[in-house]
Amino acid sequence: MKAAADPRVNASLLVFEIGNSHLSVAASVKGQVHAQERFAHDQLDGMVAHAEQAWAALPKDQRRAAVAGSVVPEVLEQVRDRISSRLDTPLLIVGNDVHRPLSLAVECPESVGIDRVCSAAAAYDTIHHACVVASFGTAVTVDCVSEEGAFMGGAIFPGIDLQAKALHEGTAALPNVSVQPTDTVYGANTEQAIRNGILYGIAGGLREITERYATELGTWPQLVITGGNAELVRQHCDFIDTIVPDLCIRGIALAYRKHFAPFEDEGD
Repeated sequence: MKAAADPRVNASLLVFEIGNSHLSVAASVKGQVHAQERFAHDQLDGMVAHAEQAWAALPKDQRRAAVAGSVVPEVLEQVRDRISSRLDTPLLIVGNDVHRPLSLAVECPESVGIDRVCSAAAAYDTIHHACVVASFGTAVTVDCVSEEGAFMGGAIFPGIDLQAKALHEGTAALPNVSVQPTDTVYGANTEQAIRNGILYGIAGGLREITERYATELGTWPQLVITGGNAELVRQHCDFIDTIVPDLCIRGIALAYRKHFAPFEDEGD
């Protein structure tokens, strides 16, 4: 027997995704993401102005709520203070005020980044089968969700820009380059060699990790990618199934809706 529906489950949402280098703000109305904007951590004034406009644009005839997922506690505190005072509504935090949207089959569930969990949950909520979710930002994360919908864990390695920076700062002569396709297999100069090394290395790593997951699962999982450098990576990988730029935003909204959704009464 299902419990009575909580009216909050159908709220129009203002969603905040706080990552290592940027934060995003978007509206989520009836499962659709709108008005998404990205800000650097030092652009909080602009973020608040956009959030106020997006909040005011949410349907007036529906309940409204604000929810956030964050991997940067210091920035989260600043955002929560500003948003709670300017919008006159509490900012609910996934993993604190709102349950994580996916069961985690890992040693320390509380240590897994909320961005990874929310992205994985959003992918599985659409696919309903085993899947791999890779995010390409400051770090690269490649996570696996089982056929039953459990977060199995994953792999983490440095992102594109972080690799380029490390090569420059850790050597005497290598330049700091902006990574982009070179349209050549052989790096004819140092800059091309660095770009190819990073991009082909990430493409190879993604394929290898996904193949290992597939072997463990006994089936080839659908591969979904997201993150600021996802489009750049897709240009070098013909085995990627789907790119979803707002995957984490969708997962944060999903966490809110699942938290307030009706549940089955175990006694019936």
